[in-house]
Amino acid sequence: MGAGLPKTPEQFHKIPHARLAIIGSSWHSDCVDAMINRAQKELLALDVKPQNISIHKVPGSLELPFAARLLFEADPELDAILAFGVVLKGITSHDEMVLHGVFEGFMDVTERFGKPVINEVIGVDSVEDAQKRSGDNHMNKGVEAVYATSELLHWVNQLKG
Repeated sequence: MGAGLPKTPEQFHKIPHARLAIIGSSWHSDCVDAMINRAQKELLALDVKPQNISIHKVPGSLELPFAARLLFEADPELDAILAFGVVLKGITSHDEMVLHGVFEGFMDVTERFGKPVINEVIGVDSVEDAQKRSGDNHMNKGVEAVYATSELLHWVNQLKG
């Protein structure tokens, strides 16, 4: 079992009819892109159609909630959004303000649209920490995001009958 998840990727629920958007911050793009690429790979393994996955990049993590809102407004058929970013701890409290703003923004979007935003904007002490969470293994946050998405969408579908 990878990354401490309750299931291996092979055990994730298939979500073949899901329509998903992936958004990522441009800061620390090597790590963010690796998370996005891994998420896309895992989604395809769950039978999500490539044409039902859109990928978008925005300048920074603070812009991610705004992008999520616009995506849900532009495409009401979206089932969920997976969001990726890296916020590096600094000598000021800016990183904490960014992480808090992102969290609150995603909560507002989720409440407004009644659809999940899977938040994988990570706060790290160093670039090396971000690289560990975006490597080519099950520690990659893309895997965790897809796990949450598949479990949640499966649960929602069960509620709807």
